[in-house]
Amino acid sequence: MQRGTTRLKALRQLIADEGLTIAILAAVAAATMIAFGFGAEADIVASMLIIGLVTALAETRLRSGK
Repeated sequence: MQRGTTRLKALRQLIADEGLTIAILAAVAAATMIAFGFGAEADIVASMLIIGLVTALAETRLRSGK
């Protein structure tokens, strides 16, 4: 039970982190520009969003030192 509570606290801190929010917004903005600016296909836009979110999570975890 303690382990689950610790993970939930860590997830809450990750979501509340300002850096993660900015990184996710940047990924969404880049995907939006590609979608509407260049008329890209849906699978390319979805791939960009997934890569952006994974990169944002990895960057946040590396900065936190975990």
